[in-house]
Amino acid sequence: MSTSNIQTASKIIGRFNTISLDEMEKVRLLDRVDMKFILNIKGMNTILSELQNSYSVLMICGMRVFGYRTTYFDTPELTMFFDHHNGKLNRYKVRHREYIDSQLRFLEVKYRSNKGRVIKQRIEDKNSETRLFNEFVAGHTPYNPGNLHRTVVSHFNRFTLVDNYLSERVTIDFNLAFTDLIRTINLQDLVVIEIKQNRVNKKSAIYQALKKCSIRPSTLSKYCVGISLLNEIPKANRFKKILMQINKLSHVEYS
Repeated sequence: MSTSNIQTASKIIGRFNTISLDEMEKVRLLDRVDMKFILNIKGMNTILSELQNSYSVLMICGMRVFGYRTTYFDTPELTMFFDHHNGKLNRYKVRHREYIDSQLRFLEVKYRSNKGRVIKQRIEDKNSETRLFNEFVAGHTPYNPGNLHRTVVSHFNRFTLVDNYLSERVTIDFNLAFTDLIRTINLQDLVVIEIKQNRVNKKSAIYQALKKCSIRPSTLSKYCVGISLLNEIPKANRFKKILMQINKLSHVEYS
């Protein structure tokens, strides 16, 4: 994990107004549309320099940048991975997310409908109970929870912006790393920006700033990137373009 990237981000967003977690709850957007963009750290700094008057940054206990650990689950055949690869509508992702700094843990299911909307269900998981996992997955997906296993773990840092109208959330992830507990891949120069809105609004300040820098929406999925980089998977050609783009933006380090 690059501490210099954290220091750089903290310095820039230190100039933003702040918003509390309670205030941000008004913009939960668990049923939403998403747009993702990828760039590098230098590009992130350029984008942020134009947003200070339009967004506030989430601050909790004096902190603005937070650490995340996400564990993804899939079938032995990687059904959820290939559903995304094949562009299947009405698809799912199952994950366990840990907020490192607050030590909060949640089980989450993300469902992308045939309308292009993302609906997220989640429940706090304090003790990583198998019974809770089984009940939650069975209740929110078509999968047999006993058939799911851990496939990849991602680590990253994130800060969150909220627009002045409380209509849009923006998450900015960097210092990305993926591991299958055998190998680890670091993408420290890569930045993933995700705009979360109730309805697509391309007039928002961050969308316009990204467009100005010729950064267009991407089909990136962190889960699919992690699986693709850690495994040689046949019939996964649709991800080659995004993987080539990632290689141009960030040196891929294996360990």
